[in-house]
Amino acid sequence: MDCNKIIFEQSELLRGEMRSSNNKNLLLPLYSVKYLGDQNQIPEEMKIKQILKHESNLISLLKKTFAYIEKNIPGMKGVYDIFPEQEISKRLLFQLLINIDSLNFKKEDWATFVTKFLFKSYESEGKQERGLFSPESINQLGMSILRPSSGTFYDGTAGIGGFMVSASKIGKGLDLYGQEINHTSWALGKLHLLFYDRLNANLVQGDVLREPAFMDGENIRRFDFVMMDFPFSLDLTRYESLTNDKYNRFIYGNPSKRNGDMAFIMHALASMNSNGKGVLVVSNGALFRGGIDQSIRQNMIAADVIEAVISLPPGLYEETGIPTNLLVLNKNKPDDRRGEILFIDAESEFQSIKYRKYLDEKNITKIADAYHQGTETEKFSMFVPISEIEDANLLCSRYLIDTEFETEFFGKVQMVNEEESTQYQVNVSPLKKLSHEIYRGLNISAKSVDEVEGAGDFKVIKLSDVQGGEILIDELTSVSLKRNSRVDKYLVQEGDVIVSNRGSSIKIAVVPENAGDILLSHNFLGIRCENNIDPYYLKAYLESPLGMFHLTSSQTGTNILTINPKNLEDIPIKVIALDKQREIGEGFVNVELNYKEKIRLAEEEKTNQLLNLYEQMEIRDSFKILK
Repeated sequence: MDCNKIIFEQSELLRGEMRSSNNKNLLLPLYSVKYLGDQNQIPEEMKIKQILKHESNLISLLKKTFAYIEKNIPGMKGVYDIFPEQEISKRLLFQLLINIDSLNFKKEDWATFVTKFLFKSYESEGKQERGLFSPESINQLGMSILRPSSGTFYDGTAGIGGFMVSASKIGKGLDLYGQEINHTSWALGKLHLLFYDRLNANLVQGDVLREPAFMDGENIRRFDFVMMDFPFSLDLTRYESLTNDKYNRFIYGNPSKRNGDMAFIMHALASMNSNGKGVLVVSNGALFRGGIDQSIRQNMIAADVIEAVISLPPGLYEETGIPTNLLVLNKNKPDDRRGEILFIDAESEFQSIKYRKYLDEKNITKIADAYHQGTETEKFSMFVPISEIEDANLLCSRYLIDTEFETEFFGKVQMVNEEESTQYQVNVSPLKKLSHEIYRGLNISAKSVDEVEGAGDFKVIKLSDVQGGEILIDELTSVSLKRNSRVDKYLVQEGDVIVSNRGSSIKIAVVPENAGDILLSHNFLGIRCENNIDPYYLKAYLESPLGMFHLTSSQTGTNILTINPKNLEDIPIKVIALDKQREIGEGFVNVELNYKEKIRLAEEEKTNQLLNLYEQMEIRDSFKILK
């Protein structure tokens, strides 16, 4: 059975006839008629072979067949209204039915084929369908973590039922439960389960946050296993009614109105019984975001219901670069794991085909074994006591730090273990003790400032204005403020050290003397040094491999890496005598000046040599160099 060939042939038949996003709404109902006919679960006259004998009446006969299935096969009511009868011609439908009727699948072949067809369909559709299905790699890894062999399994954002189907393969006696808000996805999920002979699965349409479908009396029903891939960063509508939750799900704190991640996470926790285990797909933001989310995470950590965090390779979701993780929840952690969280950095565990990343069996086994066996491997997995989780930050990169990284000048370097660096351990202070203040820059936008040709009230330092460790003062843009903002918060002073806070390339510079009234843009953080730290020494320290290691390790972000003032404050700085700092700071300035002068002389010599060679070629007078 060449599934890929069949899927391609049928897709080619439909190309140009209808929207590709509707292919599965057309084909899955037709597959179901063929499947049920082969199993003799529908009358003979409703089988595709008989319908084809009435080519002028195909649609009405199919609708009659759909109505029979919905009435006579439990669990199928309302499924077939997704069939796009208006979008396909009778001629093409006839050809398609011939193609489908020719398929000679065994019962188990149909299940394999339909799952592959659905994955292929969603992969080809990309962004618009994110959240309705999960990549096969994540599906398989989640099941390897959960191992749902018996009992009850639940997915509150079921999409097309991918997790439910996978769970049913592992635990044949599992009772399956799921809820999906989107009607089309719910219908496709019901059809998906049909081919696995699991129409006894309880897949219900509805909004899981507002009206959870499964109840035990007045309480939300609880399950042995939960796995969910919910929509990231969803705005919560009708917020007040949601937070007055009669189901008592938000015991760790009311979720944020602007971001529903914690609402789904707490719903999953509330849906787990006292021995329940859950695996949730979450973005980086859900693991480090501040405010309400941080408070909720802190309460979850204190309750010791988080067993593991697994960072996944970027790009498993082809349509988005958002970093993803598996958050493993456990209401009954083993005794030897209580008070700890296992972090697994699996970002390098992937294979790729034609720019598509996936986890193969070896990758999945390595990650799952690290989780189940609790093995600690340098740079890959480690247990962290919950007492050492700072700011409720659950990013793996916060604890599994790669000691090898690229520097601009030295290339790849490896940090030496702190215990081996005896000099570094003496006289080290956090940056907050060496700075009068660490301040943010002004959010520069068309709403906040007007750019003025040379005559504005202020100049502003943008990201492009820092080159080679210096601020290009003469090239700064002049602006005037549209609002009466507190400009004093954003004005730089001579000797301030500025650090870019967005992006993977970090820029550092010192504000020179007599710079004038200059505002710092939001792309930077400013450090106003105390009298016991020389700004040029601090700049040199932060630009060193050690400083860059601490800066890059403090970066967080979902799409764009950022450094916040709190993380900058905590960066350790080696402090030496102030006169020695100034001497070293001046030395670094001189090194840069000498380096630039030697480059200038080398370029000048190269220019003269090239011109001399052009003279010998007798072409020198054919061009002029414009300075």
